[in-house]
Amino acid sequence: MPPPSFELRELFHLTLLRHLGARLSGRSYAVKGGICLRFFHRSPRLSEDMDLDVVSRVRLQTLENAVDSVLAGKALIASLLPAGIASLETSKPKQTATTQRWKIALRLADGTSLPTKLECSRRQDRLEYAAGVPDGALLTAHKMVPFAAQFYGAPAMAAQKIEALASPARNALRDLFDLHHLLFSVGVEPARAAAGVGAETIEAAADKIAGFKFTDFRSQVLPYLSSSLTGLYREPAAFEKQKTDVEQVLVELLR
Repeated sequence: MPPPSFELRELFHLTLLRHLGARLSGRSYAVKGGICLRFFHRSPRLSEDMDLDVVSRVRLQTLENAVDSVLAGKALIASLLPAGIASLETSKPKQTATTQRWKIALRLADGTSLPTKLECSRRQDRLEYAAGVPDGALLTAHKMVPFAAQFYGAPAMAAQKIEALASPARNALRDLFDLHHLLFSVGVEPARAAAGVGAETIEAAADKIAGFKFTDFRSQVLPYLSSSLTGLYREPAAFEKQKTDVEQVLVELLR
């Protein structure tokens, strides 16, 4: 299991997704980012926040009302109380046509709190998403029954990670870790990962990887790994192999 703080956040995110997915039934949305990888693609990397994409035709007020009603509903907190989450404190600092963000504090029975966020992005007219049930091992660990949700499939996530690596405005080492997981643990074929991604983007991603350092990995990624993996990545060798593996795949795609 994750460390206690992440375990409680993970339970909250799973429970929120179950209730929110039911409210958004029939509408196009997709879980993305680290939560998508963790819940649907068995990533060992933990996440503090949850991100969704929704199609542009979902009205701002419709989504705001749906999220507000779930966060304020008795059903959500009733599901969390047995784990020691006594209440939620929420705010919504950003509600624009493209981004809707909620900040949430999980108030624990011992008086402490854990911060998290829900961010919904509305920038596309159409989403190519998959539908399925979160990873069975996670559901079992959190004593939750299976439920259906919408999320990005592994090839789409891999393409997004290549584009994230290539972005000059972003320097998140977790993108390397996530892409390695998708290519070498999930088994996404490189050609499918690069479908629709231009050669310049792939080359920029490969160049970005070359500059990553183990010291950055240790601070940016290691604290977010399940306890069973922290020992493996405490030394530079595993990280350097990860870099080499992904670089070679991207270079091969350019040939």
